[in-house]
Formats: sequence, C-alpha cells, structure tokens
Amino acid sequence: MSPQPEITVAVQEPKSWSRRLSITVPPERVQRTRSAIASQIARNVRLPGFRKGHVPQRVLEKQFGPSIEQETLDRLIQEAYREALDREGLRPITQGTVDNVHYHDGQELRFEVEFEVQPQVELGRIGGFTATRPSEEVTEDEVDAVLERIREERAVWTSVEEGKPDYGDRVLVELTPLGEDGEPGDEPREYRFVLGEGQAIPDIEEAITTLEVGGEGEFTVRFPEEFPDPEQAGKEERLRIEVNGIQRKELAEINDDFARELGDFDDLASLRARILDDLRKAAEERAEAEVRNQIVEQIVDANPFDVPDSMVERYLDYMTGQTEEERAKLTDEQREQISQWRQTLRPQAERGLKRMMIVERVAETEGLRATQDDIDARVEELAAEHGRTPSEVWLQLEKSGELQVLESQLTEDKVFDYLKSQNTVS
Repeated sequence: MSPQPEITVAVQEPKSWSRRLSITVPPERVQRTRSAIASQIARNVRLPGFRKGHVPQRVLEKQFGPSIEQETLDRLIQEAYREALDREGLRPITQGTVDNVHYHDGQELRFEVEFEVQPQVELGRIGGFTATRPSEEVTEDEVDAVLERIREERAVWTSVEEGKPDYGDRVLVELTPLGEDGEPGDEPREYRFVLGEGQAIPDIEEAITTLEVGGEGEFTVRFPEEFPDPEQAGKEERLRIEVNGIQRKELAEINDDFARELGDFDDLASLRARILDDLRKAAEERAEAEVRNQIVEQIVDANPFDVPDSMVERYLDYMTGQTEEERAKLTDEQREQISQWRQTLRPQAERGLKRMMIVERVAETEGLRATQDDIDARVEELAAEHGRTPSEVWLQLEKSGELQVLESQLTEDKVFDYLKSQNTVS
C-alpha cells in the first residue's frame, strides 16, 4: 500500500500557553479514508433484496451517504490531529476544540483546533533580589496566651441556679416575636449561646443580662444597620425573652497539676518550655514562608508569565472543593455564590500556580529534584520523631498517597535553599 499523503500544519500561538493548529488533509487521503469506510459498511450491511456484501454502490450511497460522510470527517480529524501533535512535538493539557471545518466531496479537508499546553517558563533573572526576614522572637506573654487558651478550652460549664447572667456565661433562652397587639406573632424559638461572643445582636444580649434565671420580659430591640438579613437590618422588633438556663465557666488554676493533666509534663515549667519551643518553630516557619514569598514575588515581577486558564480552573476546584460536575447539581443561587467565591480566590490561585511553576523550572534547570536518598533520609527522621521504623513510615506514606507530597516538599526546600543563596536575606 502506498504511504498516506502528508497533511499540512500551520501553528499559531494566540497566547504563550495556547496553540491553534490549522490542518489540511489532501483530497487523496480524504477519498482513501472515505472509500475504506464505505467498503467496511458494504461488507457488513444487510439490505432486503441483496446478499450480504453485494449491495450496489449507488444503493449504499443513497442509504448511508450522510453516515459515511460523518464517519469520514470524525476519523480524519482525529487521525490528523494526533499526527499534527506528534509532528510539532506538542502535548496538550486540555481537550482540543475543533472549529472552522471545511469539506466538500472530492476536495481537501481543512479544520482548526485550539488547545492549551504546559507553558514554558523562561526565567531570565532569579537572583540579586533582597528579602526581609520577619522577627522570630517569641515572648513570655505569648506563652501565657497559649496557656490561657488551653485553660479556656478545658473549662467546665456548671449550672447557675439563681441570679442574672453575665457576659461570658452560656445561656439557654427562648425568643418569641410579638405583634403590635402584644400577642405572639410567631412560634417561640430556643437558642443556646455565650454572651459577649457576638452570636446575638447587642440589644438582645443586653436584655438577657437583666433577667434572672427562669425569668422573662418583653423588650424592643433594634437590629444593627449592618445586619446580614436586609429585611431586618436597622428595624425594631418586639420580643418576649425567657431565660431558661445559665451556665458559667469554672477555670482551673494554671499550676503544676494543670500541666501534668495535659500530658507528659513534670511541672508547669516543663509545659511552658514545650509551648515556647512550639511557638518558636511556628515563628520560624512563618518567617521562612514570608522570605520565600518575597523572593517568588520578585522573580514573577522580573519574569512575568501567564498561567493557562484550565490550570487556574482546576486549582480553583481544589481550593473550593467543588468540581464542575458537582457545581452543576447546585441551585442557581448556590452556583452564583460559588462563582463569586471562585472569582475572589482567582488571584490567589494564579499566584499559587506561578510559585509551583517557578519551583518546577528552577528544579529542572539546576538539577535540584529530591533524590531517593533525600526521601529515605526524611523518612528516617519522621520515624525517629514518632518512635516507629522507617519501613512503617514508608508504607503509611505510600498508602495515603503522601509520598509524592513529601518528594515535592523536599524539592521545594532544595529550590528555595538555592534561591536564598542567589539573593540577599536581611
């Protein structure tokens, strides 16, 4: 069989990350493909009055002409598109969109297809920048704040049998809207919340503090102008408020016994030392993240590039936890809310992708990808930290799919160590 006639391909770059191919399939190849499809149908079709495989060509064309034409187009477009990608060395990251199809019987087939490709990030400058490292100092006041937060979290709520509630108390109240005649305008509703935490409007909280446990009263309250419900914002409402329960926090004393109850601590001093160490590690991580962010932002400014829309959309799917298929099942109102949320997050998604692409490019050009030795060493560290064997940690990471995440983190660490060596960190 003679070789297939060559297709012709013209490549356009509407954007740095998109390609548009104009493909022409010569008439000989079109006719050859059409004849092959027609012959295949002729061999298998059964029509009344004709033996299988012996249907005349004119009858076949009359009966199946449109189907043959469509199958010819579909097959040629798929084959020519794959051939064009191979010839041009292109690797799409999205499904190609075919348009401007031109074909008449006996003539060449012309069509265009557009798709996105992984952008080639060219980094002309990655050094000579300056980043300022934030302070990593941790004060005793911050340790006190953590202890106080732990103390609050471990507080015991006890019921108050008499008296009025105060801010900080947890109350169980019943609210009944009243009409102009003073009669209930709606069914009463029961709420439980902590006074002073903004879970109720100020007028309601203030009214509650005037009532004894088990008591009730009628009050006119005004909703704030910035109240989320526009139908109630700035309006007054008459309510009957009944206090059905009051609970008050009992806070433990922060001492050696308190420390021992929290875990393997001999005394309060050892607990404070652990908290101080954790705070210093967190401060160091925040400072390192800020330095990395400053360096990346300056590299992006010096080497501007665009991110493919498809990559941004997929990253937004990850950030919002909503795929396109899942969004299609939502109500119109929910989809609109998700759309606005995605629009708000879009700049953050683009920055995140640019960061990843810069890390990937530097890792590639400077040979900084994490090696198997790097991964093994980190697994051994994790095993020692958690009192387990390296094999156990390795199997757990592999089973959970976090081994690849670990490899990416190690690569990023190596890249930023290199970038910091090329820049000034003050």
